Amino acid sequence: MWKQLVATIGIITLVGCSKGETMAKHPPVTACGDSPNCVSTADTRKKFQLAPLYIANDSVTFSTIVAHIAAMPRAEVVTSQDNYAHLRFTTKVLRFVDDVEVSLAGNQLALRSASRIGYYDFGANRQRAEAIRQRLTDVRAYHALSEQLVDIRANVSFFIFHPIAAERPQSLSW
Repeated sequence: MWKQLVATIGIITLVGCSKGETMAKHPPVTACGDSPNCVSTADTRKKFQLAPLYIANDSVTFSTIVAHIAAMPRAEVVTSQDNYAHLRFTTKVLRFVDDVEVSLAGNQLALRSASRIGYYDFGANRQRAEAIRQRLTDVRAYHALSEQLVDIRANVSFFIFHPIAAERPQSLSW
């Protein structure tokens, strides 16, 4: 009898205290605190500030951006929602955990990288943020190059199958 009563009270307490959602739908990427182990695009102080990241191509989805960041070494997606993602990076030697938050508003990508423990990170979070920027830039360059290659292949296949240059469509150009 007592076991059933305690179990019932426990279940009611757990269900009653649950709010259903574990976190807000779109948490904003925030500025850093006072310790120098953080960088953020939302921070205006010089030693914590990151240059803004802009997405030039409207066809790039947020999930694609998160996938490219998650493909980096020792990265793991903790949570990813509509336009917000929280990733965890683990350092190679000492296994320290650093958190990276990314959100997309319009064409601006907000980024925050911070160490969970310690006061100083020897610039690791700034290096990580710049590596993320470089990775996304390289991906953008790769996609632009692959689009050019598709155009070139279309021209080449046109000439293979249609040897008369006068029939070449005007929209395809070298």
